[in-house]
Amino acid sequence: MKLPVRIILIALCAVIIAGMPFFISSPSLLHEAAEEWQDNGDGDDEGIALDFGKIFLSSAAAEEEFFFESSEMDINDDPSTLTVPDAWALPWDFSVPPVPDPDRFTENGYEDQSIRVRIETIEKFGATVHVAHVEIAHASQLRTATRDGVKSIRTDHLDKIAATNNAVIAMNGDLFVEVPEKKRFEVRMTQVVTYSYKRNRTSKVKDTLIIDKNGDFHLFIQSQGLESYVKENGGEIVNAFTFGPALVIDGEILSLKREYEWNPKGHEPRSAIGQTGPLSYVMVIVEGKGSERGVSHAELAEIMLELGCKQAFNLDGGNTAEMILIGSDAENPLMHLKGNKVANLRSHSDIIYFATAVPEEERQ
Repeated sequence: MKLPVRIILIALCAVIIAGMPFFISSPSLLHEAAEEWQDNGDGDDEGIALDFGKIFLSSAAAEEEFFFESSEMDINDDPSTLTVPDAWALPWDFSVPPVPDPDRFTENGYEDQSIRVRIETIEKFGATVHVAHVEIAHASQLRTATRDGVKSIRTDHLDKIAATNNAVIAMNGDLFVEVPEKKRFEVRMTQVVTYSYKRNRTSKVKDTLIIDKNGDFHLFIQSQGLESYVKENGGEIVNAFTFGPALVIDGEILSLKREYEWNPKGHEPRSAIGQTGPLSYVMVIVEGKGSERGVSHAELAEIMLELGCKQAFNLDGGNTAEMILIGSDAENPLMHLKGNKVANLRSHSDIIYFATAVPEEERQ
């Protein structure tokens, strides 16, 4: 081969090699493209992308402000009368809290220096409603737990997860592994749920509940204002759930005329959590199926308002709706309340629970 031809071929090869990054995507780029293609399947639900790199770092005010409907707790409400030393505050992570004092359990609750729990059963709309009234001394006692971390899709029964985490009382969360492509912004004990490629996007359909480091609830209707809140208050977010709908906001029932899933007008087993005041909450399980009537979303909202909720949020219902007061013997719980009593227990990816803050060595 003549020298000029060789020179031309070498130069051409050099140009092709230099240009390859522009023509051939890296594996990560190909993965992103695949994810973008899959996103098109439910684009109607897809909102904005959140910057997880900055999500839990306090930042200046958001660049863009817009009107939104969100919740604000009335600071004039009477706070919990429980108090504990600052040193008893629990870590903002998945650390296991102290074991509850077995002598502090009653037939329908628990009480020590840091927490009061009382469970009652009422009838409303022809349905059986189980209500746990909870007061805590410190916001860190309102906790969540997962079966095996925020990057796992493994599940287990409620009693197992609750016992492993020394829960005084526990209920189901929103089962974030169920239909993950339709779940969005989820946080558990300051850790972002990241196993699904869509976890960095908000939802234009579902509502979001954020619980901050004061133990206060903030509700965002179809993600309105969520981006702004995250930019300004990311460092204060402990838990976030994208499920709903929001039931009560600022002491008023929210209009539920918009589109929502999970048979909103049907009489179903339901679960919900609400805040009645600073560090005061209710956990609710409504029985349904079989001979039990169940309630609609609108009826559940009325129940939560009558219980004194300033903010209230619907969680996963049906076979997932479940609450447990374990007591001193994890094998024989004091109370195990199910929304659907005729179905098998469902495994959970996550639970919401309340813990004691009293160290075992400080028990009175």
